[in-house]
Amino acid sequence: MASLVDYELLTNDVFYRCWHILDYIEAHPDMPPLERESIEATIMEALVSKKLIDPTKQSLDLDKLEIVDDTNHYCYEEHPRICGIPLWMKEEFRKKSIYITGSVPISLRLTRPPVKVGRSCVYDPNYAVSAIFDDATFIDAIYDSPTREGVRLEETRPFVEVNINGVDYLVDVLTKRILRSDWFKETYNMETKHSIKISEGTEEQKEKYKEMISESNALADMILLLEPLIDVESPSFAEYRYEFEKTKEYFPEAWQEAEYLKKEMETFRGISPLMFSKKRNNNSGEKND
Repeated sequence: MASLVDYELLTNDVFYRCWHILDYIEAHPDMPPLERESIEATIMEALVSKKLIDPTKQSLDLDKLEIVDDTNHYCYEEHPRICGIPLWMKEEFRKKSIYITGSVPISLRLTRPPVKVGRSCVYDPNYAVSAIFDDATFIDAIYDSPTREGVRLEETRPFVEVNINGVDYLVDVLTKRILRSDWFKETYNMETKHSIKISEGTEEQKEKYKEMISESNALADMILLLEPLIDVESPSFAEYRYEFEKTKEYFPEAWQEAEYLKKEMETFRGISPLMFSKKRNNNSGEKND
């Protein structure tokens, strides 16, 4: 038996809806069953993927916030119905800085705290998610509300459907969760209004998509723009701050470039760092994004 707070992974590196997951649990003591299930799956996925527990002998007692040495509580599922974004996916997201995310890593774009946004704000992160998969399907659908019994959500909601280890999942970029497609579609009477699979698009659509997920080299400029905003203390910004720090590990050259820009700014006060980056790129023969 071990307390969840004894696992450094859970206290430092696992998040739920952009909060540190243990902080989220503490702040939401009366979670609905579906949210509870999602958190349980997120915790077990993290611990099992990092080989910190034995899923054949241990389970999660969320009420006591403990991993117990029996299988009488929540057990690890290879293909859970609902779960936070798995750690392996987040690691892949950290490796790609692309055009559709505004030249920041996908991980940083996806960890913006959840807010009420228009549909146009949902499509870009859906495209970004698809960038780490060989193929994906973009879906606009209506369905029964998972949280409000008897309520049918008639305004279409965009999802991106991907295949994870042979099982189709819907990625919900607003709630930062994955939903097993067969379960969600049947349980909540999901009706697809429009869908397009990347591999089945027209040549023009494929070329446009390729441009959107193409690698970008403007991260250094974005670092300077984002750095003053990282000190927001709200718990919903915890993962955003974490992923910003992770860019130092995955994109060290961009941080070196950002430091160069800072020094240039100290010398030439009032001149935008973007001007320096463009000048530098032009001198080196590189193409600006």
